[in-house]
Amino acid sequence: MSAVTARPVQRLVPRMRIWTGTRAIAEAVKIADVDVIAAYPIRPYTGVMNELARMISDGEFSAEIIVADSEHSQFEIAKHASAVGARTFVGSSGVGLLYAAEAITVTALAQLPVVALAGCRALDDPGNFGMEWNDTLVFRDFGWLVSWAKDAQEALDMTLVAYRVSEDRRVLLPHFVAVDGATITHIASPVSPPDERIEGFLPPYKPPYPLDPEYEPVTKAQHIAPSLIGTEQRKVVDVSMKRSRGVIEEAWRDFSRRVGRSYPPFLESAYMDDAELAIVTMGAYTKDAVYVGQKLRERGERVGVVRLRYWRPYPAQELRESLEDVKGIAVLDFSYSFGSPDMGGAFYNELRAALYEAYQKPLILDFLFAGGREPNVEHFEKAVEITKRAVERGRPERLVYWLTLRGEDI
Repeated sequence: MSAVTARPVQRLVPRMRIWTGTRAIAEAVKIADVDVIAAYPIRPYTGVMNELARMISDGEFSAEIIVADSEHSQFEIAKHASAVGARTFVGSSGVGLLYAAEAITVTALAQLPVVALAGCRALDDPGNFGMEWNDTLVFRDFGWLVSWAKDAQEALDMTLVAYRVSEDRRVLLPHFVAVDGATITHIASPVSPPDERIEGFLPPYKPPYPLDPEYEPVTKAQHIAPSLIGTEQRKVVDVSMKRSRGVIEEAWRDFSRRVGRSYPPFLESAYMDDAELAIVTMGAYTKDAVYVGQKLRERGERVGVVRLRYWRPYPAQELRESLEDVKGIAVLDFSYSFGSPDMGGAFYNELRAALYEAYQKPLILDFLFAGGREPNVEHFEKAVEITKRAVERGRPERLVYWLTLRGEDI
């Protein structure tokens, strides 16, 4: 048999950019060829608005930016533009998101695939620019899909996948791309934008039921009596949310095939093969949690890390499988839920609810980082040490700890 000379494999060298998270998201909006951008300044969304305005001014792509008079009007603009068939983008954070709550609610009930940035920021007077999750978690029961990026690269990729999933006829739900404020949005890091292989990933948005008199009679966000279709309307959202799981898996497989970056759909883990203790979190501080896990592994401690990539749909079964052999869990929680069971955070209590159906129930402790004060790796190491001691005793001294308080935790 004659010898065959192998041809060298040609690999595309990715173009690396040093971008903030807001710049990366703006790039995704451009790639998605969005039609209508609703704008109202509030950090960190202001950074996305400014980049998109520059891109349009420089002729990089064509879209209509509509500057609103408030966050409420801004989300109304995106909602109505989506209803008539436009691919839309909008965003806000903190109390700005809450001001838009009415429009956010109706967008899901009308099954309009708006994609929005949720730039996670503390909920209080707008002077606090610290990072918390509650501005996004307030809407956890509203029918929006929610993905949670860990860095600027993933923020770009998640935005593209958000359009693919939300506009799928099996789903037709709006989508928050949650990005931790400041820690991702304002810090520059290496980002590789997708090359021409991304073409075809996002087909043009063609709504099945556009609000267009030339199509047929359609209503969106109509006022209805509860005796008519209120129950059925909510069931449609429920079914769409259930269907979204399979669509999400399909979308990330196709994204990987086209772009060459692979992501697990719902959970990301590190050092979990033989872990006895697990750190569970999501967002920007995942990298610090992984560093702590690596550091403790070097000391011989069997610690792993699990990070949620999606908050809605919630990856309950994946969490049960990933955490089935651990004895204790330290939850790094940037949410709160005052007066909730055991006074823990919303993130903590949903994890506990998911693991209630697990075959083995590990000890779960909540470590709250509320108010926007930035934690450090020493706080995360302390969380693991407290969890380890509780497992060794067989019971915790308490379930919830506030590790960044200046005074005593009472």
